[in-house]
Amino acid sequence: MAEYRLARLDLSTRLQLTLEMLTPRAVRGWGRVTALAAEHQVSRSLLYALRDRGQAALLTALAPQPPGPRSPVTTLTVDPAFIQRAMAILATQRGTVRGIQQGLALLFQAPRSVGYISQTLTTLGV
Repeated sequence: MAEYRLARLDLSTRLQLTLEMLTPRAVRGWGRVTALAAEHQVSRSLLYALRDRGQAALLTALAPQPPGPRSPVTTLTVDPAFIQRAMAILATQRGTVRGIQQGLALLFQAPRSVGYISQTLTTLGV
């Protein structure tokens, strides 16, 4: 009996196994699952689980989406990655309109023209 728990499958091997398991049984051939299990020292149930997870992932990824552009995001998630990006960007920017423009684009994916930024700053009295 193979030692199933000791098998280490890297991503490319799991992907290859999943794709082969998604191949229709008539094309894959009789006994192929048993041969794959023996070759990679894994259980057949793991191979069927890979198939099911791969099929679910493909169905989710390829499901029809509503047409048209996505609605703009109006919320901001401040997580550690965002804080690190902010620190890196703010460390490189000077207090210029172009620096503000670049910071807005990099931090918030909110591109604004130099004129818009200048007018806003003037309106705010900055």
